[in-house]
Amino acid sequence: MNEMLVLTHATERDIDLLLVEEFAASPLFISAMLRSISLSELVVEHASVMHSVRRIHSRREIDISVRVQTNAGDVLLLIENKLDTSEQPRQAESYRAEAVEQAAGYHLVRTILVCPQEYRAANAVFAAGFDHAISYESLAKFFETRAARETGELGGRLAHRARMMRQAIEKQRRGYTQVVHPAKRQFTERYVALLRETAPELVPGPSMLRESAADSVTMIFAPESLPKWTFLPQMRIVHQLREANANINFYTWGDHFNELAAQISADLAGTGIRAIPTVNKRKSGRAGLMLVVPTPALDHFTPFDEQIESVRTGIVATRSLREWLISHQDAVRGWAALVPDKKLP
Repeated sequence: MNEMLVLTHATERDIDLLLVEEFAASPLFISAMLRSISLSELVVEHASVMHSVRRIHSRREIDISVRVQTNAGDVLLLIENKLDTSEQPRQAESYRAEAVEQAAGYHLVRTILVCPQEYRAANAVFAAGFDHAISYESLAKFFETRAARETGELGGRLAHRARMMRQAIEKQRRGYTQVVHPAKRQFTERYVALLRETAPELVPGPSMLRESAADSVTMIFAPESLPKWTFLPQMRIVHQLREANANINFYTWGDHFNELAAQISADLAGTGIRAIPTVNKRKSGRAGLMLVVPTPALDHFTPFDEQIESVRTGIVATRSLREWLISHQDAVRGWAALVPDKKLP
């Protein structure tokens, strides 16, 4: 049996998906989680799990939501998984508010932080905002204990899960050094320099200014690049290199595309800008509405100077899209008036 992990490092999302699979497939795992939060008297009858669930009255998301049918009634577990990322502002309070909003529909609702022991110790105030904290170490021990009792494929799968948890714990303890491709670093640096020369009103976002080993193909501009009109939902403006477009996304407006389409199409006639609803595949997710203009396709692993004019064309197109929005405030206000429910999620 191969004892080496194939991943260079375990990420928070890796652990998210591991937990989702366990909740979806293993009553023994669910029972162990209930014991960990002092609900050992409950008998698991059935469970359903969802990943990245948007809160009822907020844009915030719940990492993992588990509905457990038990002999005493339905129990809702709202789980935040943290490996090494910082807490978001008032994140624990957001989980608690969701628990209060959901309480009437369940026998019990519990908020749970799942994280390495060292993370909990270093973020004690944040951890205290949840009803319970379950350590990566305890989950690794659970998988190791079960693996020792099982044989064959099941034993191998459980042992792999234990190693994944241990690897995540070690990453949190020691961190890791990401390797950034020099061509990617150079492309992004040159792009930002040309952006500041060509369109300073487009402010580089954080992902454009920090080194990242990710194969990013989208330039995401900072929120201050767009107006703060009170009638607007959350928005963002981006330049997608590989997909060859620039777009402004109006979050949640895609849910009302049928109401908006005719007026937006009339207002955009002759501009070359298209209105496209986005698809949100998450259960109960909200769709956006994008204003899109074409740009030349770009490859950040191709030398920058070989495509500099295409880069410039893309930046100018993104700037022009922003300028259209700002110069048509009355039209956009009219779109907002057509949205049936202007209360943001």
